[in-house]
Amino acid sequence: MIPFFTIVTIAAFFRLAAASPTDHDFEESAREHMLEELGVNEMTTPLVGKVFHDLEIFQPPPLEMVKTFNNNDTFNNRLQTAVQFGALVANGFVATISRQQSLMVEIGKALIKDANALAAGQKLTYHSKSLFELADRGDWSGLREELNRCQREVEESMIELHDGEMADLISLGGWLRGFQMATHVAADYYTTEKATALVRLPVMDYFIERMDTLSPRTKRRPIVIAVSANLKTIRSIAAQNKVPALSEVQQLRALADEAMKAALQHEEMPATTGDKLQQTGNKKSSLPAVK
Repeated sequence: MIPFFTIVTIAAFFRLAAASPTDHDFEESAREHMLEELGVNEMTTPLVGKVFHDLEIFQPPPLEMVKTFNNNDTFNNRLQTAVQFGALVANGFVATISRQQSLMVEIGKALIKDANALAAGQKLTYHSKSLFELADRGDWSGLREELNRCQREVEESMIELHDGEMADLISLGGWLRGFQMATHVAADYYTTEKATALVRLPVMDYFIERMDTLSPRTKRRPIVIAVSANLKTIRSIAAQNKVPALSEVQQLRALADEAMKAALQHEEMPATTGDKLQQTGNKKSSLPAVK
């Protein structure tokens, strides 16, 4: 049950335009406290923007990886849907770097599908239209900004639902997919600049910590065990040298591939009751948090 004070805080946050400076300061302080309780900090919301900045270093863009990604895949649980949403945003950045109009439209449709499944479809109503209009105009800079806004809006929806865990998993999906694509470019077109850019220890530490704070039942799931183990090994290799050698970059690539495959691999056993998605087409779903 969300405390009444938290509900009032959230409602007030969306009325800040009419508030006085003193009210604004109070609501910002209350919201920061709420985010701290949820475990959401500066590492989550702006992270995809950082992923995009990093991906610009890795040339040529890994376009084939984006084209072969299964945008239309669906999952019966929120955990994997959240990870896939983040991965799609990272794919979208590569599509803008490569100026692939039709591919960006396809990714935009997939983002809407996953946002609806996460009960955040209403947040994307405006942004989805904007994505398609920007793609039609070939406004690649605008598309990159709009992708950032889309991620922030969906994460904001998760926060409103008092579900910081989902916000973290969206960011994890974005970072992990971006890291995977970056390792492929760095291994295929090795330079010391690319190798150095792969070493982001604070970000790796953050996601390892967030995976370790998942609920006991969620942590027992095979996909979570596999992703967590790969993240820790990735961090261990990345910490060995500030400038990883080609052989180390190749190891990182293999581990990133394993982690991404595990994250989006369909489970043989059905999802736990508290984690199932209620499929409702394009309508907003009312979904419980991961337990």
